[in-house]
Amino acid sequence: MIDAFLTASGWGKAARSPLASDASVRIYTRLRDGSRTAVLMQDPDMANLARFRHIGAHLRGLGLSAPETLAVDAEAGFALLEDFGDLTLARLLSDDPTTAERAYRATARLLPLLSAPPPDDVVTPGPVGMAEMTGLTFDLLPGSDDLRATLLPALAEALDRHAPGPAILSLRDVHAENLIWLPDRDGPARIGLLDYQDAMLLPDGYDLASLLDDPRREVPAEWRKDLVEDRKRIDILSLQRNLRILGIFHRLSSACGKPAYRAFLPRTRVLIARAAKTFPSLRDPVTELLDSTAFWGAA
Repeated sequence: MIDAFLTASGWGKAARSPLASDASVRIYTRLRDGSRTAVLMQDPDMANLARFRHIGAHLRGLGLSAPETLAVDAEAGFALLEDFGDLTLARLLSDDPTTAERAYRATARLLPLLSAPPPDDVVTPGPVGMAEMTGLTFDLLPGSDDLRATLLPALAEALDRHAPGPAILSLRDVHAENLIWLPDRDGPARIGLLDYQDAMLLPDGYDLASLLDDPRREVPAEWRKDLVEDRKRIDILSLQRNLRILGIFHRLSSACGKPAYRAFLPRTRVLIARAAKTFPSLRDPVTELLDSTAFWGAA
């Protein structure tokens, strides 16, 4: 089926090379045919593919760089995408810190554009729903019913209090591996955006917390200090996000055959503990969670 799709879309003779996978079941392949390139995305979930295209069109309408769809077979789960190249912010952070700082700041500047009227059919979970999104972490912690009953209401209350205001479009996975530096473009279009099919309407600042409090890598503390105006807002959003990620990364490393995610757990723990210190009502239950050996023993 792939051969037929590529032939029909004019890429049948292209050389193929696999690209790094993410935490999902999607598969990415770079195609090269002479001087032109494209990326083949395979997603068995038709709804995910439809959301990716829907949100992508919205982002391009805002003047942002979301990859154009060059060809698609929705029933087969194939999409041929514009190729943004390999200059991820993760690569820049490792190899070119000066350019990485420019790229991080450019990303932070584009995020307010997401406050524009959102596309249709985007979920708005609200504070209680956001707290419940951390449920996987408690599902993986035996005997945690009492802790869940204490922590989740306190988290919802803190979200409501410290991250008020209208929800805006959040791409959610705004981290360095999903952001591509495009130096030949101008303004906010200099940042290529990927992996936004799970977008929701969340409090303003969620994507900034995702960018700066990334369990996968250290982001210089001075960048965070300069880019964060409301520390309590970013801390509570970071806490919610990384409490959820704790469960996701543990499941990926222990049950999904992706042991590399285990290496991210120590930094996830550090980020959770740091954010919880800001909120007295959350310090004790978060400490109890982090003191559990379930997440830190052998997977």
